[in-house]
Amino acid sequence: MTIVPRRIGIKFNLEQPPKLQPDDILPIFQRWIQDHTVEGMLIDVIDYKHVPDGPGIVLIADEADFAYDLADGQIGLHYVRKRDLPDDLESALRLCLDRALEAARALEAEAPNDLLFDYGCAKISFLDRMRYRNTAETFENIRAEMTDILSGIVSATVSLSRAYDDPRSLFALHCRVDGGDFNI
Repeated sequence: MTIVPRRIGIKFNLEQPPKLQPDDILPIFQRWIQDHTVEGMLIDVIDYKHVPDGPGIVLIADEADFAYDLADGQIGLHYVRKRDLPDDLESALRLCLDRALEAARALEAEAPNDLLFDYGCAKISFLDRMRYRNTAETFENIRAEMTDILSGIVSATVSLSRAYDDPRSLFALHCRVDGGDFNI
């Protein structure tokens, strides 16, 4: 079984450009802290819109961060689990997918018919450069296991590709559910 990375990120992109602006997300995330909208100890909201192609608006929590992410030219909800991951990769991925989906659905509820996420595709990032270098070899070593795990979680066939070819980038996978979505 593959070693669980130190941190795992899951990003669901929006299907279309929204009318809602990043500035509009800041008070939503602040209200989430007060209302305990998503699971975890929510701490603060930080505005990173000034960073080109960056994290946008970030809701900092104890175990994970939630970002209205503007990276890669794609607006989306990016969930990054920072600690307390289960010891096996399947459980860790299931936990991260569950929490990312919970947050994306909650954000969709804030702006119905404007914020619509594409749940058929996710970017899964392994934020652990020591164990997961962004190389073709790393991808080949993990491809079969990740395909099996993700296909089992969603009960459908999942296709994987590397998100970035540049070895200086972090190791991340584009994951597409064939004929379905990640709504688990």
